[in-house]
Amino acid sequence: MLVPLKWLRQFVDYNVADQDLADLLSLSGLEVEGLQRRHQGLELVLAAKVLRVEPHPNADRLHLVTVDDGRAEHVVVCGAPGVAPGQIVPLALEGAVLGELTIKRARIRGVESRGMLCSERDLGLSDDHGGLLNLDPTTPLGAPLTEALGLETAVMEISITPNRGDALGVLGVAREVGALLNLPVRDIDCAPPEDDQPVAALASVEIQAPDACRRYVARMVRGAVVGPSPLWLRDRLAACGVRPINNLVDVTNYVMMERGQPLHAFDHARLAGGRIVVRRAVADEPFTTLDGQQRKLQEGMLLICDAEKPVALAGVMGGQNSEIEAHTSDVLIESAFFEPGGIRRTAKALGMGSESSYRFERGVDLEGCAKAADRAAQLMAMLSGGRVCAGRVDAYPRPYQAPAIAVSAARTSALLGLPLDVAAIKRPLEALGLSVEAVGDDSLTAWPPAARTDLERPVDLIEEVARIIGYDKIPVSTPCGVIGGKPRAREQLVRERLRDLMTAQGFDEAINYSFGHPDWPDKLRLAADDPRRGAVAMQNPLAEDQSALRTSLLPGLLGCVRRNLGHRVADVALFEVGKTFIARPDNPQPHESMRLGAVLCGLAQPVSWFAGEAEVSFAHIRGAVEYLAEAMGLADPRLAQEGPRPPYLEAGQWLAVLVGQRRLGEIGLVAAQVAADFEVKKPVYYLDLDVDLLVQLTPERGQFRHLPRFPEVMRDVALVVDEAVAAGEVLAEARAWGGKLLREARLFDVYKGKPLDKRQKSLGLRLTYRADDRTLTEEEIVPDFEAMVGRLVERFKAALRA
Repeated sequence: MLVPLKWLRQFVDYNVADQDLADLLSLSGLEVEGLQRRHQGLELVLAAKVLRVEPHPNADRLHLVTVDDGRAEHVVVCGAPGVAPGQIVPLALEGAVLGELTIKRARIRGVESRGMLCSERDLGLSDDHGGLLNLDPTTPLGAPLTEALGLETAVMEISITPNRGDALGVLGVAREVGALLNLPVRDIDCAPPEDDQPVAALASVEIQAPDACRRYVARMVRGAVVGPSPLWLRDRLAACGVRPINNLVDVTNYVMMERGQPLHAFDHARLAGGRIVVRRAVADEPFTTLDGQQRKLQEGMLLICDAEKPVALAGVMGGQNSEIEAHTSDVLIESAFFEPGGIRRTAKALGMGSESSYRFERGVDLEGCAKAADRAAQLMAMLSGGRVCAGRVDAYPRPYQAPAIAVSAARTSALLGLPLDVAAIKRPLEALGLSVEAVGDDSLTAWPPAARTDLERPVDLIEEVARIIGYDKIPVSTPCGVIGGKPRAREQLVRERLRDLMTAQGFDEAINYSFGHPDWPDKLRLAADDPRRGAVAMQNPLAEDQSALRTSLLPGLLGCVRRNLGHRVADVALFEVGKTFIARPDNPQPHESMRLGAVLCGLAQPVSWFAGEAEVSFAHIRGAVEYLAEAMGLADPRLAQEGPRPPYLEAGQWLAVLVGQRRLGEIGLVAAQVAADFEVKKPVYYLDLDVDLLVQLTPERGQFRHLPRFPEVMRDVALVVDEAVAAGEVLAEARAWGGKLLREARLFDVYKGKPLDKRQKSLGLRLTYRADDRTLTEEEIVPDFEAMVGRLVERFKAALRA
């Protein structure tokens, strides 16, 4: 719904800013979607009086027009016909913007023109370019054109909910504004001047479907002359998004936008017998609407007919056989109330919604039909020179009876959380037009007006009280309640975090049975005294290969690898988080340990022309565990060949995962014979971590650190060491002796070959230094760097590689 604000002020004299009014309406339930500004650029178009009109010395069709805008005289070159002294015309001064044209001082055929005299088309008001726009002779000189013509410059776009049909007119919005601001709302005197001819002698109305048409009011205007509407009416219709047509049709649209009551104008001469008959259509009855389309109607659709034929589809669209034409003289005005559900079904079935059906579907003011017809007759007589017939035909078989709704002050206060008495409830209801009568100290009875079809129950009135008082006045209180459930245990959170981190690295999760074959410990080459040989036997196993609880995740994961390879899925990256079970001689319940196991096999990435085929290697499984350690925030993690080697991992191809002095797990290449026993013929790398220990070693929450503000400094060093020296030990020593400014130490190169001895290798280390509060200088880095290099040389009997 587009509401021009100057038009709104004709009904309620409010004194708040446009945006404040929009916010107030939005808070009350009429959501304002935006404020539109119209006729921008016309601020420098002023009313000016023509003083002299002289011929142009160098052009036959141009004139030199001297005009006075109340402040100064201007000479303007003008080619419009009919310019004469004494006229008041629009003068666009330098800087005025007319559409895409910006007015500038210019020389036209050798004469300087200081501005432009404008037609309606120049101003964007219509397509008329036959001459200058002549303003009212009483218009003050220098008045801005928007004020001189009363143009609608500000329009509010309101989203109307389906239950608020009363707000689909400027008057309805004005009532809302008046109630919110406690201001009186003034209506217009709609009584038209009437002649002596009674309308009952020229027209009659018969309602054959009173359940679908509760009221039908008809008025007559005779001797009307069809022509264009005045500028003020065309501008208001355009501001509402309605295209002007002619003065008679425009009046019906104007009244609809003003009062929310759809109207229709019939050419009375084309109505057989001057009769109006409201009846239901029969199945497949043909009817041609105003858009020229013939439609087959469904049984029960409501029709407006004359004595012989249908002339309109009630509440939706008029008929082509009774529309207003250029020679129309006598007009019959329809103002009716049609049952909303029927109009909604008809418009939807035919796919032809209109501004009229939009309003009828939501319910119009049953008691306002007569006043809307009077207003239309008044405007038609004023704009077309016609005469209004005396009286009106008003078929009203079942007059409106307002429902009596009882409201309790105690219940209202309880629902809104506000201490309200009967007087406090009565004021906003009366402001909205309800008749209210107090009944005792705690209750009242209210009768809503016919326009408020949405008010049916006590809670509806309580909502109206809340809207007018203001939702922002209702105190905010937090409801008290006990939410069931407990937060998830930290062990669960760590396991979920591990799953996310493994998935992020490209691993897929496997879920295996918790039981398997009892010969798995033999296939893993476990020592006789290894606790993992203590498998728990199942009392009622499903099969022999599922008769013992697992003591390791590796057999199940190798089985997954075998199945994938058997289905020609050669590249496998799987992980599993699950429990292992180890029997205890002194306890009938086994020891349960949560483990993380992962396997890698095949290519590290898909084959491509630029990367070729790259098999997974020890570096990939090592990178996986280093990524987990960093992401989980483990303190001082390291990888080294310390402690006993797991028998199922290849010698020299394994590392223990250590945090401080505690062993978290192992990584390595599965021994070829072990893999063969599980029918896997390709290299498989394995990761095994103790999740229960990981839960203990993982900090409860991370510590936030700002991104570095100062640049880092990097130094590289290449050390020649014995081939048996582990790179991880060298890195750990570098981190321990690197100084407080060392942020990172990592291995970036390993070299073997000439000119090195066969039993030697070169390790390339990259050291990163950074301070949090300054840019480092060379003098600050060199002492720590040299001390660390000296320590590495001494500890590992290393030599610096040239």
